[in-house]
Amino acid sequence: MLKSIDILFIIIFVLEAAVIIIGNTLTIFIFCTQRSHLKRTCFLLVNLAIADLLVGITEPIVLGTEKIPEMKVICVEDVKRFKNPSSTVQILASSTSVIFLALISVERVHAVLRPLQHRVTSRRFYISAIIFSWTAGLCLAGSTVLPMNHTEVDSTYVIVAIHSFLFLCVLIICASYLTIRTRLHSVTPPELEIHNRRSLDQNVRLSRTFFIVAAVSLVFWFPAIVVYTTIEFCNVCVSPMVVRTVNCFHLANSMINPFVYCLRMPIFKNALKKYCSRRARAIESGTVHFNVKDETVKAAWLSGLVG
Repeated sequence: MLKSIDILFIIIFVLEAAVIIIGNTLTIFIFCTQRSHLKRTCFLLVNLAIADLLVGITEPIVLGTEKIPEMKVICVEDVKRFKNPSSTVQILASSTSVIFLALISVERVHAVLRPLQHRVTSRRFYISAIIFSWTAGLCLAGSTVLPMNHTEVDSTYVIVAIHSFLFLCVLIICASYLTIRTRLHSVTPPELEIHNRRSLDQNVRLSRTFFIVAAVSLVFWFPAIVVYTTIEFCNVCVSPMVVRTVNCFHLANSMINPFVYCLRMPIFKNALKKYCSRRARAIESGTVHFNVKDETVKAAWLSGLVG
């Protein structure tokens, strides 16, 4: 039987999944309508939002088929991870999300350090990078299936390999934004004029926004690496309460990006306001039309009674 604290965590998981789905769906819609402003970077942002959206979509399935049954298990040592395809899809989505954060950070380095070359970069390069990111995420997620089908494969090695690759992505993100920061402090005003100051300023603002996105995501995501890796080596060293708290933070990683975009990107904020105002007008006009229709029906009914 579930305890009160278990029910509380279930409610938190469901709410987070709902926010992830709604927020990233709006993000995909807005970025698709703002392609002329963000240009090729929009491809990476849309794919990042798709990866986060998959996390939210699969969470209710994982919650019902894995997390809730685990809450009912008294002996934590009997719990095994990666028991169903939904958790594998969620690993694919969360891993790919981190890979896209690393890819965006590298793209920002190219935009700030070499703005002219970045401006003429072909779409084929972005498409190839997107295919690589999803392929890498698919390989990481597919590796979690090996212990289920091949008993000679130890799940500990799989977890260590996955988290080592993702930690490499973290290092790439940190190195990229450190490079941008160092470059900005070393560039003098005359050099900024040579390299088109206005374009560089725009790239810098966008890079700072993506840095905040990456930093906040890593703050929520990094504890999961530590806890999940620790569990593989010492299952009893981490309490179920800590695991569930880390799961909450891990899910928050996929829902925080739209809030950062809304606070830091005027393009995103203005597009969201226009969309909300259009929806409000549509709902209002639909209500007015409904009321007019009701009055017409009422008048016809009354005339029929009089007749």
